[in-house]
Amino acid sequence: MAKHLIPDPVDFVGEWFLPDKENSHHIAGTLTWSSHRATLQLHDSFIPLRGAIYGDEAHLYPAVHGILVSSQFITVLDAKGFASGINFGRAGVRQSERLTSSWVVIGAHIVPQTLFSEIRVRIPGLQIWIGRSGVQQTIIDKTEDSPLSVIYHVVGLPEEVVEIPCVSATLGWGIDRNFSGDLISEISVTSSAFMRIQSNSPQLLDWFFEQIGKATTLLSFLAGAPMSPDHISAKIAESNVDVEVLVALREGKYCTHKHAHDFYMLRNNMEADLGAVFAKWFEFYSSVDMASQLALSVLNSKDLWLHVEFLTLMQALEGFHRATMPGLYTSENEYEPIRQALSNAIPGIVASDHKDALKSRIKYGNEISLRKRLVALVEHLPLTLRKHILGSDGALPRSWVETRNYYTHWDEASRGIVLEGIEMHRAGVRMRHLLRVLYLDFVGIPCSAIDKSLNNACDSSQYLIQLNNIEYRKNNPGADSGAIMRIIDVIDPESPDETTP
Repeated sequence: MAKHLIPDPVDFVGEWFLPDKENSHHIAGTLTWSSHRATLQLHDSFIPLRGAIYGDEAHLYPAVHGILVSSQFITVLDAKGFASGINFGRAGVRQSERLTSSWVVIGAHIVPQTLFSEIRVRIPGLQIWIGRSGVQQTIIDKTEDSPLSVIYHVVGLPEEVVEIPCVSATLGWGIDRNFSGDLISEISVTSSAFMRIQSNSPQLLDWFFEQIGKATTLLSFLAGAPMSPDHISAKIAESNVDVEVLVALREGKYCTHKHAHDFYMLRNNMEADLGAVFAKWFEFYSSVDMASQLALSVLNSKDLWLHVEFLTLMQALEGFHRATMPGLYTSENEYEPIRQALSNAIPGIVASDHKDALKSRIKYGNEISLRKRLVALVEHLPLTLRKHILGSDGALPRSWVETRNYYTHWDEASRGIVLEGIEMHRAGVRMRHLLRVLYLDFVGIPCSAIDKSLNNACDSSQYLIQLNNIEYRKNNPGADSGAIMRIIDVIDPESPDETTP
């Protein structure tokens, strides 16, 4: 089966019809796929023209089946149809229809209720992150009878499978090879990696994509890069037929790392069992679902407006605390009489809308402040990590909270220490590291492994090292710590003094 990659645009020409209509007529049309949407332009409409026609009619189609000129079956799921024009002529009145969708299945006719046994996704950069080569090089020295020889042995690697008990499924990690060349002038071996999700019982396509989202989110936190799939295939449970799936991904960004040192943390540097880490992530994912997506969106974004990035990072940190740590001054039962007393104490002269606003503040008055939330997150980490991420003594900078308060509430009391320009940018760098480290610690990555990643050769870690060196020299003028080299003048005692006439 030819591979259809998600980021590659492609056209599918054929005849299209509805699966739930007896003797449904086939309509010629072209399905155009881009990485964000599928658009099916039909030469006619599925719904006959009857009654009052307004020209803006819309219809929902759970599934649309097609037969391509290449004799392939194809299905468009959850399509929305819109009238795209009414034509009058000697043949009568005809109305063309344009359908849009985010789901295309190539290779079979299915319906939304179709069950699948597994799904397989290829992820750019995953082969480097996994770190399994399987290639052996043997050099045979030249002799009097034979020249120097080099033998490459490309070993097939078995798929590594880990259990995910909480969803009754397994995750498989495998390596694919692509061989090319004429064996005379050139030969090339290209490796790619895939992740396979197999369920113990057949599941809907939506269920599989939910699991893909969980797995690729954690992969992104580990790799320090987006880890979206660029090719997806699935197996229909009833017929065991393999199909390809084109879908508009929520996080449609791809890993561009080309070398192992580009990654924040490789699989072999986790210092933790792969199965245990992913099993824990899947088990507790529901508690950090929304918070992790906010975190991932800002970590994988580039060229955001500086203030937007800063406020989003603060919100992502607050979201992680709300999802994983307690956030009340006292229990809800203990706070209830306090709330009632404060509400009853509002003077009767206060206008009703003002009273409602005060009651709203009192309702949330038991929640700890943002500063306390961030301090709790920071103090959860060992001091060595805190010093590396935050610099200096590893304490939460007061300016972070004051800057957030100013740009959220425009509180002039905070204006004096608001971060701007390069200082806001540098604070954002530290916040990105803090956010990533918190998620890795959450799934059980040892602090020793995290510390090594903070000191490795990837760009983000190197930048943090530079910031810490700058801060150290600022606090310790004249110190040589972090210097690349030291150059001094050396005077040869045997040479004549050049200043002597």
